[in-house]
Amino acid sequence: MLLSLLFLTQTTYALSSWLGLGSQYPLSRSDHGKDYQPFTADFNAFVNNTMSEFLAPGLAIAIVHGNATYAKGYGYSNLERQEEMTPRTLFFAGSTTKSFTAATMSKLVESNESAYAAIDWDSKLANLIREDFVLSEEYASNHISLTDALSHRTGMPRHDISWVNGNVSVKHQVQQLRHLPLHRELRAGWEYCNLMFTAVSHAIETVTNTSMTTLLKQWIWEPLGMHETFYNLADALDYAGNSGGKVNMATGYLYDNVTSHSMVPVPFPHIPPENGAGGVISHVLDYTKWIRMFLHPENNSNPISAQTVKMMTSAHMPLPETNWPYTGGIGWYGLGLNGGIYKDLVVNGHDGAVNGYMTSMLWIPESDFGVVVMQNTYSLAANIVVWRIIDNFLQVSVGEKFDGAAMARKSQADRLTRIENARERLYPGSAGMTPIKPSLPLKAYEGTYRHPAYHEFTVATSRGETYDVQNTVPSLSMAPSEGAYLNISATLDHVNGEHWLARFHMGTPGNWMVEDAVKSRFEIGASGKVQGLWFQAEPALDELAWFEKV
Repeated sequence: MLLSLLFLTQTTYALSSWLGLGSQYPLSRSDHGKDYQPFTADFNAFVNNTMSEFLAPGLAIAIVHGNATYAKGYGYSNLERQEEMTPRTLFFAGSTTKSFTAATMSKLVESNESAYAAIDWDSKLANLIREDFVLSEEYASNHISLTDALSHRTGMPRHDISWVNGNVSVKHQVQQLRHLPLHRELRAGWEYCNLMFTAVSHAIETVTNTSMTTLLKQWIWEPLGMHETFYNLADALDYAGNSGGKVNMATGYLYDNVTSHSMVPVPFPHIPPENGAGGVISHVLDYTKWIRMFLHPENNSNPISAQTVKMMTSAHMPLPETNWPYTGGIGWYGLGLNGGIYKDLVVNGHDGAVNGYMTSMLWIPESDFGVVVMQNTYSLAANIVVWRIIDNFLQVSVGEKFDGAAMARKSQADRLTRIENARERLYPGSAGMTPIKPSLPLKAYEGTYRHPAYHEFTVATSRGETYDVQNTVPSLSMAPSEGAYLNISATLDHVNGEHWLARFHMGTPGNWMVEDAVKSRFEIGASGKVQGLWFQAEPALDELAWFEKV
């Protein structure tokens, strides 16, 4: 729903409105040879300055070029204990999980076992999990293929509240889809949706009768030597705790710009459990092994075939035009990976973010080069750094380097303006008028409101139960379901009559990357009592979802 839910989000797209274009200077892989040394004094200063300006406690970088691997940590993995960041510091890797989900499905697509003989990339999800995979529109239910689901072309928007507002199992997340409207027709346009990757992972587990944890380890990670990559937090913490200090788990942070003006640690219980859209926990060194597999698809020891690599990295859906550094601002989405053209070279990869953690991985096949950056906060620092690494590798002249910092500043300013102007944007003409008071005393709006997929929100008075005599705007608070993740909540500010502006956040209030504003409207019945709340739970949709008061 929010920028924070890049998460399981593709940060490369969701954050990339700030990315710019550059001139074209191709470089063959042979131009560097053995002289390539990425961690120069100038680069180290650039990273530290970027972290300082864009408020990143720490980040880890790993780079592959040919047979060489370069890795370095910057800053701290835990501020309170002053633990230094290292290349073996573990992070939640967010939506980079999507590429692993696609790769795991490829094992069934290419399997010689009779049980999986009918599965191919055109197989319909409903045929694999028919009882669970039901959408609000019959045609989409019956025709969404694995390729559709893995390339974000199903027409289903994010609906992220449905799986973070409460402790919801993977199976239940999929079953909830029947209560969630689509935004577009099937294959009519690119529509980022974490839930479709969750559905694919549920299909994998259902067909194989085996957990994704087991399959990822046996089919992908062990063959690649990714021995310090995990699919759930308990395993990661247990491994780190028994590593003798060689491996540690980074603490995620969100910057509080309202009260403490400091980094606030994100408690692990605020982070959603694993699913096919995001769940992988790893470090940058292990991710270089994943990147190398895509750089050398011909290697017979790879756990997935060269044909699968081609399928995952090829264009299955064009991305909406942005001002990415990609040529023309245009990229594409494959299966769990995206791509574009930069300096006449194909670039593939994916970003990820989840409540205080961000990852960016990119590689250039023609140059036998790849990079991954992981950081322990929501900040554009990782994206700025990853593109500077690419520019440095390609030996782009100073004046032609992509100025990620300038675009990041503009992105933040635009976002803050959007939040500040939310009332006029969502309720045009309402700012200068004298509002009609709410029909009922504020206390009458208190209670629990329920939706079959978005679950429950509890509304309470924020400043007492009367219309404020000092002419301040009446306000209500919205608290999430028990067991909700991401610290999601909202403040309802009165606009006019029964119309309210919901200022929503998923994470520490006051962090511009986790805030948004949407419409809401209470409905009063003939009895004179509140019947329910219309709430814009999915910002991509103009329609509001009905939450019945219980």
